[in-house]
Amino acid sequence: MSLEVLEGRSCGSCTACCSFAPIRVETLQKPANSLCRHCAEGRGCTVYDVRPAVCRGFYCGYFFLPELGPEWHPERSGVVIRSESFNNDTITILVLELTEFLISEDFAGMVGAWVAEGIAVEFERVGPEGHLPAKMRVNELLEDAVAARDLREMHKVFAWSLAHIDQSHAWERDETVFYSALA
Repeated sequence: MSLEVLEGRSCGSCTACCSFAPIRVETLQKPANSLCRHCAEGRGCTVYDVRPAVCRGFYCGYFFLPELGPEWHPERSGVVIRSESFNNDTITILVLELTEFLISEDFAGMVGAWVAEGIAVEFERVGPEGHLPAKMRVNELLEDAVAARDLREMHKVFAWSLAHIDQSHAWERDETVFYSALA
């Protein structure tokens, strides 16, 4: 997969990565699944020009995967494709919100294509605020539905997988305390 940012892709007003990502660098410490205190509603990052390299260098998979249309933009879809994971033949779909996109043919078609290609697909949930995320590989659960092109069964697996993570995972607290040396 190409790791060059695709022309015409932008964050717009999306601030998903300002919330879910844990940050642990010298100038900024932020727990997972908590909005960065430098993120202002409607304005985005208030320290954009001096943000740490970890923030400067993060792009979700929407920026790299040409097969993802505009409906996959995190603001529209409620999901973030974790770009650091697809280098290893794994695609992690961080589900931030349970949206109608998750029951769309676009979502099922893309996930099904990845499963059919043998790419490991993981669903990830952020859990309660200030807790580390949890993920679950879904390939084995989806194989029969993908092979049969059974959209209804795929939707059942999606719903069951996300509910299973939400209801059965013992969420681990991220003990990082917010700290910023940024002005």
